[in-house]
Amino acid sequence: MENKTNWLAIGASVVVSMLIGFLWYGALFNTQWMAGNGITMEGEKMFKNGAEIPMSTMPMIVNVLAMLVYALVINWLFGKMNVSTWQTGAIFGASIGLIMAIGELTGNMFSNSPMSLTLIDGSYALVLFVVIGAIVGGWKKK
Repeated sequence: MENKTNWLAIGASVVVSMLIGFLWYGALFNTQWMAGNGITMEGEKMFKNGAEIPMSTMPMIVNVLAMLVYALVINWLFGKMNVSTWQTGAIFGASIGLIMAIGELTGNMFSNSPMSLTLIDGSYALVLFVVIGAIVGGWKKK
């Protein structure tokens, strides 16, 4: 089966992924995530362990590129696996998200980070990949 890339689905999954990130790390879990990472705010400036964190757009640019790569790799995998429904895409996305969440748990255990970070970052990975999987899996190019 030829793998047709639906660039609208790829673009939509990138946009929705960014919205999920803004919601997750902005509105829902900002305070807990910052506390778990030792980040504080004073006015418009952020500090970690007393040192100012320089503001840069580079993390956001890398994040957009990462979301694009995630969507493209999932699209490629789904083409090889003949995934063609949003339900199947969401299930496979959940599998990828679970793998990512386990990676978060392992890394946070080695760094002795709070379990709250594992819950925030791990659940984000799970939700993120379920949504990317559902969009890419279900929105097929005709």
